[in-house]
Amino acid sequence: MTPLLYAAMAAAAVVAAAGGWLASTRIHQRQITLLQLQLKSVRQTAAEHAAQARRQVGQLQAELAARPPRVEPLPAAPEPEADAPRRKAFVADRFDYHEDGFPQTAIVADGYAPTQLMR
Repeated sequence: MTPLLYAAMAAAAVVAAAGGWLASTRIHQRQITLLQLQLKSVRQTAAEHAAQARRQVGQLQAELAARPPRVEPLPAAPEPEADAPRRKAFVADRFDYHEDGFPQTAIVADGYAPTQLMR
């Protein structure tokens, strides 16, 4: 092969590499542009949702401010009877009760099962 052929092949390789680089740049730039448009639309949607939420919160605050204050007191909880049990009937008797009357620890068993040797 002659040096002129080597030079022509090298020039063809450089042109092919440059063409490939330009083509990939164009493709990727299109993808970047599409992603930027998507990001812009997502930002607009998020801004619209935030503005809608602000409007709704403002409306609710205005409605609450316009309400008259509640005059009657809230109904009191019924007082437990003195002879009534402090716990429900279906609760097992395996609980430790403290001064406050609430079960603190459930005694389920005496610990681990007994160890048995395997033969």
